[in-house]
Amino acid sequence: MKLLVCGGSDIFFRRVLPGLPGLGVTAVEVASKSGRRAPGEVPLPVARRDDALAAIGDSHAEAVYVTTENSRHAALAMAALENGRHVIVDKPAFPDEAAAARAADLATKKGLVLAEATVWADHPRLAALRQAFAAAGSAPTRISAVFSFPPLPPGNFRHRPECGGGALYDLGPYAASPGRVLFGQPPEAAFCRILSHGPAVETAFACLLLYPGGKSFAGTFGFDTGYANRLEVLGPGLAAAMDRAFTPPPGADLPLSLNTPAGARTETVPAADAFAAFFGRAFAAMGTGEGRQELLEALVDDAGTLEMLRKSASGGQEGVTPSWTSPTGA
Repeated sequence: MKLLVCGGSDIFFRRVLPGLPGLGVTAVEVASKSGRRAPGEVPLPVARRDDALAAIGDSHAEAVYVTTENSRHAALAMAALENGRHVIVDKPAFPDEAAAARAADLATKKGLVLAEATVWADHPRLAALRQAFAAAGSAPTRISAVFSFPPLPPGNFRHRPECGGGALYDLGPYAASPGRVLFGQPPEAAFCRILSHGPAVETAFACLLLYPGGKSFAGTFGFDTGYANRLEVLGPGLAAAMDRAFTPPPGADLPLSLNTPAGARTETVPAADAFAAFFGRAFAAMGTGEGRQELLEALVDDAGTLEMLRKSASGGQEGVTPSWTSPTGA
């Protein structure tokens, strides 16, 4: 497979590129004006382009990975779909449910993969978490999270509203996805409040998402504190916790803390690469079609939940449950 990469993000060069040869990618085109390069030896041929839209139009790549600043994600993803390319797009993929649904409809009609690279749940620690609840005869009912880190440099695009900056849009997908991953359903209601502001954008927010059956997610996210990256999952008879939940490092064994009526224990999950696991899953769907619908639904559900949070934070009416379904009913 050949891959066209729109954008020269650090996350691509540092976390995605090294794993591509093992996933069957034989060549990469990078369309970016930044001039950023891989920090070390490049594991496969990389061609350079300046114009992402032009590259989408005439590249021979079967798939496109959009990893630009947030504001360009949706337009580039749509252009790639219209040109018949499979698409993986960094989070946040789309600004609202309607835009995500239009893209999903187009991908479905063309038989293409469209996936949002919210990769944290592809780490095997999530499978270990599910196994722990199954072994306890339980299921998650409450989730809490904190993902916050020190202030970003002034030139970072996340400080610029025209680039899709702001803590809520940039980190909102980490608030939207845990309920989908662990409850398997969208929220019924969302409440969100901004906690701090920078010169041009909000820098932190807190939220509460309510799900059917009395389930809930509560979280605090931002870039105005010391570093914290933690997820806690509760259910009858079991409480679980994990550090580095949303950015699991690929080269380290990771602990999963479990607290049961019989006592506390810690399981160790062997080192794994969540990016490689996610991209491998998306590439497999491109080849066989299996799992394509799951990727589409996850993208649209998270876009709808993020829209609910943004509406609540802006003082508008609380959002409604996301409602997209495949036009084919697949």
